[in-house]
Amino acid sequence: MSNKKIDKIISELLDGRYFKYRTGNGLNVLVYEMPEKSSVSAQLSIGFGSADTKIYRSGTPDVLPDGTAHFLEHKMFENNGEDIFSLFADIGASANAYTTFNRTTFVFRSGNDEYKNALKILLNTISEPRFSNEGVEKEKSIIADEIRMYLDDPSWRASFGLFKNLYHNISINSDIAGSEKSIKKINADILMDCFNSFYQPENMVLAVCGCVQHEEVFLIAENYFCTRNAEMKLSIRSSDEPASIIRKRSKTDMNVSMPLFCFGYKERCLDKFESMKTELLMDIVLDLIAGESTDLFKDLYEMNLINDSFESGFYSGNEYVCTFFEGETPYPYKVRDQIKNRIQKIKTNGFRKELFEERARASVGGYISLFDSPGSVAGSMVSCHFKKADLYDIIQFVNRMDISSANDLLRSCFLDESSSISIVNPINTGA
Repeated sequence: MSNKKIDKIISELLDGRYFKYRTGNGLNVLVYEMPEKSSVSAQLSIGFGSADTKIYRSGTPDVLPDGTAHFLEHKMFENNGEDIFSLFADIGASANAYTTFNRTTFVFRSGNDEYKNALKILLNTISEPRFSNEGVEKEKSIIADEIRMYLDDPSWRASFGLFKNLYHNISINSDIAGSEKSIKKINADILMDCFNSFYQPENMVLAVCGCVQHEEVFLIAENYFCTRNAEMKLSIRSSDEPASIIRKRSKTDMNVSMPLFCFGYKERCLDKFESMKTELLMDIVLDLIAGESTDLFKDLYEMNLINDSFESGFYSGNEYVCTFFEGETPYPYKVRDQIKNRIQKIKTNGFRKELFEERARASVGGYISLFDSPGSVAGSMVSCHFKKADLYDIIQFVNRMDISSANDLLRSCFLDESSSISIVNPINTGA
């Protein structure tokens, strides 16, 4: 291991600590020692997701086919036709991978005695692709089946219907896996270009949590990845997305027993979401608007307008923030109007201080409970890394939040002209 500095991050509140290290090749490594645990969880995450659709060559952008990041994720777990998952299974570990709008993540879970071998398999797999043209062509039929599966998922269709209503040029309005048409354009050369461009060590973070020794993890990590020619680079440039939305509503028919809806807002306050603190605050704001203990939720439930599927949330990236409310209901437009009216009322009156403080305390308790699970800690460390925050910052951010900040965020978001609803109706009916 190189002589580079190892940072130790300590929390007196949680009586915990974790370690940060950057390998000689630029890989960011985070280790949380949990000696009392009987398992180890690891996540290797790359800052490349489905919303990243451009490679710049000498300043000129090449547009990637929709679904490229997801396709590359699939192929990274292939070694000249061999299924890498079987290598994990052979040592008693389990592995998985997934792609989101912003990231590609590879994970494993193992026993304490197996984690070193599992970590070596993971790093060896991701440090150098071994896919073939034949394998790429074969994968297209597998991913096409996955795309069709998602197209048959009513909740997925409702969510992506909302994104298509809100966004003109940002690729969260396209399926993460792409379309059957778009994946036909993907070939081994495109995948290798993306690997060389985005799978750079400095664009990755490795988080390992459980009964481990940080020095051992750092020593293993030092042996992998080399700095590649990064002439091509990730686009973080503006997509010239207009402030306007495309349409106020959309509907589709599917084989469902009750209509599903996804109602949401194309938020314009992008600058506010540059820090994790704002995202944590938005979690609280949404819970104060529509959480299970709110008057809105109780009223909608008592009027039989929603059921237990009702929830709220948000997506955020370099160029987008979208807040949403979704679930099943016999009357989508009534639910939409109730949500809009309640938001407007709260904007006028502000949140009640005692409710805000109660929710903030509950939020702190929720984040503390994450430290019971190595997998949850690993995921939280990865999220914090990409938001340029430390793991323990979460609790400090929540403890320092005040009601005036919550009211300010509420009033800068949820604008009626930026809202839309996507509805999935039962076949042969109309909501």
